[in-house]
Amino acid sequence: MNNYNILKTLSILYAEDDLVIQESISRILKIFFKEVFVANDGNEALEIYQNNKINVLMLDYVMPNLDGYQTTKIIREINKKIPIILVSAYTDKDKLLNAIELNLIKYLEKPILHEDLINAFNSVILSLEENNLVLSKLDEDMYYSFITKSITKNNQEIVLTKNEVAFLELLLDKPNQLVSKEFIENIVFKESVNENTIRNMVYRLRKKLDNESIVTIKDLGYLIKI
Repeated sequence: MNNYNILKTLSILYAEDDLVIQESISRILKIFFKEVFVANDGNEALEIYQNNKINVLMLDYVMPNLDGYQTTKIIREINKKIPIILVSAYTDKDKLLNAIELNLIKYLEKPILHEDLINAFNSVILSLEENNLVLSKLDEDMYYSFITKSITKNNQEIVLTKNEVAFLELLLDKPNQLVSKEFIENIVFKESVNENTIRNMVYRLRKKLDNESIVTIKDLGYLIKI
């Protein structure tokens, strides 16, 4: 599989307050990524991040309300591994020094050159692979592929439903952490559902996994042990 096909299975959140640049870069991002979310400032970016499954972030450094640096810092407290690209119009040494601690994929200067963007995408793919965000080990001889959206167990492929995929990826995005029922409803079902609907989905997925990696936290939600 072509490496860029990995990106075609992923979503990116792009935050930029200059609407002309936003429109131009968004068109390019839509060529490479499955889904492109767009924000006009850091606050909007955080809201989108919290309410959607985001795989990659690309944030402008200078934005109103909450800048890219502050936004990245908040997200890094939640997620240490998600690939983040920071964009700035300035070659400001202080900004660069601040950004080092954020474990960025790339720091891109405006105007963004096509070659620099491609290099950044290559770094994103490498980061995803190194951090097991392309293939995740669920058990001995059992892996989940974020690319094929299926589980391989003892070299046999286990097919998942659309909801099972969305649910499993939510858990894998926050391993060993509680994922609330409200968040599951919002991301997996896009609406409030009967508790039995979630339970039945989890039951079917557990049968397919045939292990005890998915843990129920009574009245609160679920987590996956990795």
